[in-house]
Amino acid sequence: MKLTKILVLCSISLAWGLLFHAPTFSSNDIKLPKPALKGKISVETGMLNKKSVRHFATEPLTIEQISQLLWAANGALPVDAISGATLKTLPSAGGIYPLEIFLLTGGGTVKGLPAGVYNYNSTGNSLVPISGEDARMALAQAALSQLWLAGAPAVVVIAAAFGKMTAKYGNRGIQYVYMESGASNQNLYLQAESLGLRIGTVGAFNEAQVSTAMKIPSGITPLLIVAVGR
Repeated sequence: MKLTKILVLCSISLAWGLLFHAPTFSSNDIKLPKPALKGKISVETGMLNKKSVRHFATEPLTIEQISQLLWAANGALPVDAISGATLKTLPSAGGIYPLEIFLLTGGGTVKGLPAGVYNYNSTGNSLVPISGEDARMALAQAALSQLWLAGAPAVVVIAAAFGKMTAKYGNRGIQYVYMESGASNQNLYLQAESLGLRIGTVGAFNEAQVSTAMKIPSGITPLLIVAVGR
């Protein structure tokens, strides 16, 4: 009986790996600076002052700011000493954490970071290069030609592997994914306010075109586009 259970668990693990194609992290990953765990303003001040904008200065962002933003969106916290559970900066039904965070930059728009599309590795707080192209304009066109997006120094795309959540919760899991993406978006707004940055979120876009522009892996669905700058 025990052997049967073990074989079943192994089969499930293998199936998950084949289905969702988790990003492969290597020595080519770009290690980000360690995020700060204490901000300059209170949560209440951040909620009071946050707002959406559609225009940004041409001044580049720093790699430290990018690290802080991505960590806020879906970053890892210290492992729970009692349960050993992996925790993140936002809640997730069943501790599944289906979100995938992507970053788009242009040439010189983030100091020390080449233009391209990157997948955020929350475990190692690093960036996994996907493409060396500046995809901001293609993304803006996919967002119903909201070309102001292409002028943002950095664009964060909140995406998710719905299958991870629905495999456990069925169709109800779809709602959980949307809840989690909203929490991630709010974290970005509060973190941007703490850093003195400007931010704006877009939910109107063609999913297939966004995925093509960014070369997002299959099984990952883009949910929100978040532009950040000064």
